[in-house]
Amino acid sequence: MSEMKRLRKRWFVDPKTQGMLILRVATYWLVAVVAIVLVTVCWGSSTGPARPFLVRLLDMWPSYGPAVLVSFLVLPVVLVDIVRFSNRFVGPTLRLRRAMRQLARGEYVEPIEFRDTDLWQDFADSFNAVLAHTQGASTCRKFEGGNADEDQGLTAIA
Repeated sequence: MSEMKRLRKRWFVDPKTQGMLILRVATYWLVAVVAIVLVTVCWGSSTGPARPFLVRLLDMWPSYGPAVLVSFLVLPVVLVDIVRFSNRFVGPTLRLRRAMRQLARGEYVEPIEFRDTDLWQDFADSFNAVLAHTQGASTCRKFEGGNADEDQGLTAIA
């Protein structure tokens, strides 16, 4: 299948996992901004004249405010990139989970193939090896003219 036909249609495919990633990145960003502001205020307090905290903070705004505003503008770009990047491991995980559920229900499962840009390619290879072994065994029983239950019944009669 060509890569153009295999482009993702959805970015947010696993809300629980991708939501946790977004929350974590946003929290790291907030902690970083707060830490930078506090360090800058403390540095200014130790090197300059004594002034109230709020006055010092407001005095810093003309110098450091634009950087804080830019970080607010960059944050959505970073969050979108995190969601897009997480598709490289969340998508394969969902495909593996879906195929394992089908296999557990006894349904026929096609071998899975991940996109070239997906992570964990070796999981697909390992799953396909298990799939070939599992479906090969059940296919052999079907072609031998019966299933495992019938074979046990015949053994019990004989």
